[in-house]
Amino acid sequence: MKFYQIDKFFTLVSIWLIKIYQKTLSPDKGIFSYRLKGTVCVHEPHCSQYSINAFQRYGFIKWLRKTMDRVSRCTPASQTKYDPDHYRVIFFSSAPIGVPFLEKLASDPRFELVWVVTQPDKPAGRGLHLQPNIIKTTAQKIGLPEEKIFTPEKINPDKSPEWKIFYENIKKQNADFFVVIAYGKIIPQSVLDIPRIAPINVHGSILPEYRWASPIQSVLLDEKTETGITIMAMDATLDTGDIISILKFPLSLSDTSREIISAIQSKWPDFLADSLEEFAKGHLIRKAQEESKATFCTKIEKEDWLISIDWDPLQKVFSKYKAFILRPKIFFIYQDKSFIIEWLSVSPEIYEKNKSTPLIDSSRNLNPAINEITIKPEGKKTMDRPSFLNGYIKN
Repeated sequence: MKFYQIDKFFTLVSIWLIKIYQKTLSPDKGIFSYRLKGTVCVHEPHCSQYSINAFQRYGFIKWLRKTMDRVSRCTPASQTKYDPDHYRVIFFSSAPIGVPFLEKLASDPRFELVWVVTQPDKPAGRGLHLQPNIIKTTAQKIGLPEEKIFTPEKINPDKSPEWKIFYENIKKQNADFFVVIAYGKIIPQSVLDIPRIAPINVHGSILPEYRWASPIQSVLLDEKTETGITIMAMDATLDTGDIISILKFPLSLSDTSREIISAIQSKWPDFLADSLEEFAKGHLIRKAQEESKATFCTKIEKEDWLISIDWDPLQKVFSKYKAFILRPKIFFIYQDKSFIIEWLSVSPEIYEKNKSTPLIDSSRNLNPAINEITIKPEGKKTMDRPSFLNGYIKN
């Protein structure tokens, strides 16, 4: 008999035995419940029902660990009341960075993905046909039914009849958590009050530093040596909610926004899932942010991508390159044409001595700290270092 068959057999037998216990000796459902109901088990659902639910969801081996943990915490002095075997989640996101989080919540048996809320389809391509964003396509790919994927135009129930209907329906889902990652719209407090446990936001900085919309780029522009993510309980004010947990990691000189996003996608989904469970069970405590330490991301304008190769110091150019490597990339104007820097790497040993000097010095030499550089002139193919120097700078 294969392992999964043995696991299924023990599961069915165990559920049968628990149901017999419920009808006979259970203080909340058995023959003595008229005297003992509510005086023994303080949790919701009660331990016997929790055990059945866990059996059906996790199988025998994981059930044993989870049920023993639950029973060990089931005393009249326990502070935990609501303690389900899994948590119902409504996921809000509209950006690629949200994809691994969506996939994690959909695949982790500790969670039930109830709904996905994302921004409406937008016109794209030559024909300007409506195209769904990556969150919607991912939700479809993982098998979430269409009736559980929502793309509302407006989200304020006081100003939009459409959202008023959506608001009434979302309340009926009995969600334990809202999880919000780069959704792109401000969610009003009346909606944030809906989840039973908390509305949760994943923010790409170590709060209270770098609040608002561009924390990853801002960390690199300021040449920080450390960054991370913050799991916080949301409120109506942007990025001011109580901190639940923080995951930090160091930054090297060569790290760009690509590396930070890669770390986010590889490390954060598991960290988020574990934090949600730990918070729900009372193992993580909300902590108010220190307002005196708050800093804010400035709005990134097109002018921020523009550099001067013979005026701006390499330090400034390299910081901008790392911040905007994915989009939109930095550029400079030379001989009335624009040039995009596609790739730029530096030598750490030489960088410190030369970071205050420009990319191109007065003698039209390239900064010695630069290892590699590739540049794409307007309307032409990408050029390597010698081609650019000989074709433009030296001449």
